[in-house]
Amino acid sequence: MGRPDIIFLHVPKLINYYRPVNHFIWINFLPMGLLGLADLLQSRGISAQVVHLGVEWVEDHNFSIIDYIGQKAPRIVAMDLHWHHQTFDVMENVKKIKAAFPQTYILLGGFTASFFHEEIMRNFDEVDGIIRGEAEAPVLELASALLQGKDDLFSVPNLTWRRKGRILINPLSYIASEKELNHVSFTNFPLLKNYPTYIRYIGQPFYVKGVSKQKNFWMYSLKSPIYHLTVGRGCPFQCTWCGGGRSSLETITGRKEVTFRSVESVLQSIKEAIAYGYETFHICFDPYPQRPQYFLDLFARIREKKIKMECFFESFGLPTNDFIQSFKATFPGPKSLIALSPEVGSDRLRKIHKGHSYSNHALMECLDQLKAAGVFCDLFFTLGIPFEKEEDVQQTIRLQKMIRARYPNVRGIRTFTVEMEPGSPWHLDPEEYGVKTSLHQFMDFYHYHSGDKSAFSSLGYWIPDYFDGETDEKGFEEALQKIKCRHFCFAHPNVRKSATPFWGRRLCDLSSLLWKIKGLTAKKR
Repeated sequence: MGRPDIIFLHVPKLINYYRPVNHFIWINFLPMGLLGLADLLQSRGISAQVVHLGVEWVEDHNFSIIDYIGQKAPRIVAMDLHWHHQTFDVMENVKKIKAAFPQTYILLGGFTASFFHEEIMRNFDEVDGIIRGEAEAPVLELASALLQGKDDLFSVPNLTWRRKGRILINPLSYIASEKELNHVSFTNFPLLKNYPTYIRYIGQPFYVKGVSKQKNFWMYSLKSPIYHLTVGRGCPFQCTWCGGGRSSLETITGRKEVTFRSVESVLQSIKEAIAYGYETFHICFDPYPQRPQYFLDLFARIREKKIKMECFFESFGLPTNDFIQSFKATFPGPKSLIALSPEVGSDRLRKIHKGHSYSNHALMECLDQLKAAGVFCDLFFTLGIPFEKEEDVQQTIRLQKMIRARYPNVRGIRTFTVEMEPGSPWHLDPEEYGVKTSLHQFMDFYHYHSGDKSAFSSLGYWIPDYFDGETDEKGFEEALQKIKCRHFCFAHPNVRKSATPFWGRRLCDLSSLLWKIKGLTAKKR
């Protein structure tokens, strides 16, 4: 590519540590709309390129974004700050780029940047603007104005910006319509530098640093290039820990309604992604699990077109039997599955925390239907949440044991701790949930993520009365990790499966030992 007018730069969290996998890169998936923004600009005559710093590190450990920007000389560098884990790495790159190229316009976007837009602008003079919420029309209007040399940006919707030393906040007035989403291409991969590496080797949200990209694929991925399919936007639910639920979305993006892309536009995305080498499609958009007609129509069209693909579908509630039967008919392959997130073994806690809750009895009926249909399933749980008691944890343990014994089609049972997310109900009102946290402002997240804290073990909160004698966040995390390791470890040599806690711990110990031996061997060399 020649000189782009705008470079969209994705900066993952580059320094992370977790015992079983050692050092890794986290937040490797591009935000789902990023390629769409680049394609939209490109289609309107504004040249755009996407650069992924993690992919560039994989290809060349010595890659310098400063040297690259120096060669390309874009007018705008736009960085997604969607996940809070990115805060430190993104802002450090912001400072470096602005110091080297003071005339380059530095733009941020994404949920975290949107939520903290004023604070970021106050604390980082290097940031010229932040697009809050959805960005299709705003980024097009902003880029057009800047390339024409205009400094009057009052008409750009959703923009927080600087003018003569003042921070100005334009109205949060733009939300993408179905028509607009239908006309954006989310699969223009040639706009992404080194896109074959991204498609083939970024198959998990983490990338282990100590092994080659080929070994990452075989050891730590699902061994199938996975495309995150954009089906729509919005959520009618609000889980207590989620920064992307109904009330959070309204605050961050202004969106109050759910919007689906048309079945035909989604079908086109599937065809194009397959042409680029994708095999498995991840769908994490299920706003109406008890009204699955949209997906029944989509699946029928996939069958009609005889498209061969695998599907990893995350059901926000419990799928209906019609959905299960249609899913099996459409995706009969061994890599397809439906993921359910009961979260806890307690009906009481599920009603408090989960936006679309259901009883354990209903869960078992659904698992019976999945088993009868021959559909594979993954289950996801958590622990260490507000109002949870020891008996609740024991109930989760018993439920998982019963499911393992009864349902051979359940290939994975995974238990993760959750984190403090900006804009979630816990974050906005921690006292209501009996939660203590040091993560209130943007700078709190910035400093918190400056080290190698891992998303798998660091939480950003603690519950004072959860354990006797634990009086701070560190003690809470350590005590919770002991329970997780003893009762919920799921490490398995095949990442498509999960082990029982006993064998999971054995694999974790062996993996940690091998990493230590490898480190000692490297030092001797």
